[in-house]
Amino acid sequence: MAADLHLRIVTPDRTIVDRKVAAVSFQGVDGGYGILPHHAPLMTAIAQTGSAEITEVDGRKHELFVSDGFAQMQHNVLTLVCEAGEFAHEIDLNRVKAAEQKAREKMAGLDKLSEEFLRAEAQLRKALAREMLARRNSGTGSLG
Repeated sequence: MAADLHLRIVTPDRTIVDRKVAAVSFQGVDGGYGILPHHAPLMTAIAQTGSAEITEVDGRKHELFVSDGFAQMQHNVLTLVCEAGEFAHEIDLNRVKAAEQKAREKMAGLDKLSEEFLRAEAQLRKALAREMLARRNSGTGSLG
């Protein structure tokens, strides 16, 4: 089977990927998806704090942080439209740690059932997911 799956990953800021790939896997809200060329049409929401793995035509693999969006597979084109997305090597750990600290501080002073608490908690989950992905791909393996 020819590796002719076209992948587009788009955020409000930029187009992260727009090229042919061999395969893509990502987390939907209802479980994991593995997409190969000529996959059946689908549309699903992307997990709020997830990752995607791209297998290039030459076999190399790359991980990305993706969140808050949807995926559509149609006519051999997989499009991920995300509120946030970045390759693991692009993640700035200092920025992530600052976002984590800010979210924790905000949560400390809020009612656990308030809308603001839930937003801060979502921001904390995103920061932790970015940190884990960056550390896993940098080889440090440590979250400390």
